[in-house]
Amino acid sequence: MNILKIVDSNKILQIIILTFPLIIIFKSAAINAALLSLSLISLIIIIRNKDYSFFTHYLIIAILFLIGFIFINSLINFKNLETVIKSFGNFRFVFLIFAIFIILSNISKKNYTLFVFLNCILIVLINIDILYQYIFNKNILGYLPGMCKENLTNCKRFSGIFGEELVAGAFISQIGLLFFFMAICEVSKNNNLQRYIVYLFLIFLFITILLTGERNALLIFAICLFIFCILNKNIILLSSSIAIFGIMFFVLTQNSFSIKERYLNILNSSTLESESSVVKKVINTPWSYHYQTAFELFLDKPLLGHGYKNFRVKCKDTKFDKKTIDQYDKYKGYRGCSSHPHNYMLEMLSENGTIGFVMYLAILIVIFYNVLRLCKYSKSKNQFIALGIGSLLLAILFPFKPSGSFLSTFNASIFFYLLGFFIYYTKQIKQK
Repeated sequence: MNILKIVDSNKILQIIILTFPLIIIFKSAAINAALLSLSLISLIIIIRNKDYSFFTHYLIIAILFLIGFIFINSLINFKNLETVIKSFGNFRFVFLIFAIFIILSNISKKNYTLFVFLNCILIVLINIDILYQYIFNKNILGYLPGMCKENLTNCKRFSGIFGEELVAGAFISQIGLLFFFMAICEVSKNNNLQRYIVYLFLIFLFITILLTGERNALLIFAICLFIFCILNKNIILLSSSIAIFGIMFFVLTQNSFSIKERYLNILNSSTLESESSVVKKVINTPWSYHYQTAFELFLDKPLLGHGYKNFRVKCKDTKFDKKTIDQYDKYKGYRGCSSHPHNYMLEMLSENGTIGFVMYLAILIVIFYNVLRLCKYSKSKNQFIALGIGSLLLAILFPFKPSGSFLSTFNASIFFYLLGFFIYYTKQIKQK
């Protein structure tokens, strides 16, 4: 019996892709199971159709080169078999992009609209759950907030359905903005009520991101909208956005302890006294200690780096981390060592050296070039969505902000999910 005939591959792909935002909520095990299924089914489709043209797209080629190098580099800097297997597993993200492209190319108008609005509802429910947790100190499933003092007082982080994984803000700022750009194109231009509802959805995203206490998520939200407005040459939209969100930010920070602590008292974690200059305070924050450790590792092996996921292993051997341990009181217990450097560029430099960093930079440049090219096309639904997602990708990859680990299951799944939509919509514009 021919497995290529008995597997309804497109149907399975469609279910996984259209419910992928929901799958992300169920954390790494569910995400990895979905990605493994996508990879196997995608291979079946490719073998059956004998069509490899998708993999000739220059952005896909750049990604394949980077992931391929990371795999080879993990062999060169071999630490354990698990790390090598994980580095090889990064190829599954390419199949995620492929699956998105296939599904969007064949989905009906009715199913597409249903897909957009059902996911908008999902995001609204997640937001409501976080708001509930903020008010009652537990979400609807009983999950507690994070970074609290005794007796759940003065909590600073709220993640709702995501529980102990404080990633709700990242999900909302990225998946939420994706569906905002898609939803605004689905409502009628002549129906002001529908458009107001979608804009209220955007405001709700902003408020919930603030409540989560995730500074990186707020930066992604702000940078994305700024880039989008600038590229659209819409100064009125930019000015009104700054005014509306600025006023809301001021009001919320003045009336919420957690928001004020997370966003206004950002330098409280500095190990220096309050009278020190802002620059010195920034240099003496936990993030800066991770950055200095990562840069020391890069200088130690500038060409190839120390290998995939090896920052967490090698950082213990750095002079700077040993210094933070020896001078425990001076650094107030903070260390240079961590699970990752908290910056994508420094992660690439420390783990994959100059070669890996150049490949990573090539992906960023290609995305930036494609976003700029979108500006020359006449305004349309596809152009609007592609420009919005492109702005979001640039915000995620913005070099001078803190971040998680680039190829962690959660971060990479969302990034490559967005990238799949970006490639599809840019290709649709070029075909016209």
